[in-house]
Amino acid sequence: MQIFLPIFAILTIIGAWTGWRRSPLYSVKITLQLVGAFLLIAAAVGAVLMAIFNGPISHSPAALGISLVVAIMALTTGASILIIRITDRHIAQLPPSVQLVTIHRRKVHRWIWRTVMFLLIDAGIALFPISIWNAVPAALGVIGLILSVPLLSILYMMARRNDRGMSAVIAAPWTHWQYTPAQWESWAKNQLAWERSKEATLTWRRWLILFLLCAVLFAFGAWFSGGSFRENVVIVAGLLAFVMLLITWASWFGRTNFERRYRRLLAAPPEAWFGDEGLFCNGEYSPWILSGKYLLEATATSDPPARLVLIFQSFNGSTSVSVAQRIPIPEGRMSDVALLQQKLQARCPKAFIHMVAPAP
Repeated sequence: MQIFLPIFAILTIIGAWTGWRRSPLYSVKITLQLVGAFLLIAAAVGAVLMAIFNGPISHSPAALGISLVVAIMALTTGASILIIRITDRHIAQLPPSVQLVTIHRRKVHRWIWRTVMFLLIDAGIALFPISIWNAVPAALGVIGLILSVPLLSILYMMARRNDRGMSAVIAAPWTHWQYTPAQWESWAKNQLAWERSKEATLTWRRWLILFLLCAVLFAFGAWFSGGSFRENVVIVAGLLAFVMLLITWASWFGRTNFERRYRRLLAAPPEAWFGDEGLFCNGEYSPWILSGKYLLEATATSDPPARLVLIFQSFNGSTSVSVAQRIPIPEGRMSDVALLQQKLQARCPKAFIHMVAPAP
């Protein structure tokens, strides 16, 4: 286990550096600022740990544990916010008269509420004297607290930036497309058919191979565990049952995911907004340039249904995926495509923008 942690850390650093190097926000100046921030974070961690372990609170296990939990949350949250402020320093500026939307922050509010309820329930179970297993919910609560505070702080910060960007797009759009209910329903069906044709489905043979691979790995681990044969059989059977449960859930989720996205698309506002900060369409807001998501490619096609195809690179810290946004072009609005190409070429100089052919 000890050898896997350094390997995981190295792979995470390599993935983060690769994603940052490809980002349109990359520059030598910002990179040097990030290096300075990492050195500052390392110095802060060292100073805080020395103060905790060499101070008077080190003589009390309870005070030591509480201090470590608070220090980890504070340092992780502060470090994450500092890095985001360096990489995503741009914040949409809004006139005082513009009403700020709260779509993204409301999603974070729901997760904050769920996290608070989980911690309260967990604390209640840990404090109620049931058995010696009371330490398990207490440990889960501490781990949840350490992970949730920095993560929710970052999510709220990014949600606020997305809300400001979306508000700016709606307040001063480059162009605004609207669709009739019939047009939107037809587009939702087209999107559903396109997703089904592109999505690779896992057959039962692949699930079987995954199950057998897990069985071999669990059996191999049980062989060297040192436990009795009966204990190993119970443990391996329990793990395989859990894997089977996950496979069943993943298979069901994959089969029904298309219909869920189809229903969400039908319920989304039948319109598309393009502006200096990003795009709002299909019920989703996509910024043109942020460290976590940015535009890679923009093309257009006139074959029915006429549409724009925008490819975004979405980065989650160690890995990245390409996400396609397809937007139908309303009848009589093809002239807007040339304007969008001009605006996007100026806004996203590192992206491939080819929505209209150049004039001869």
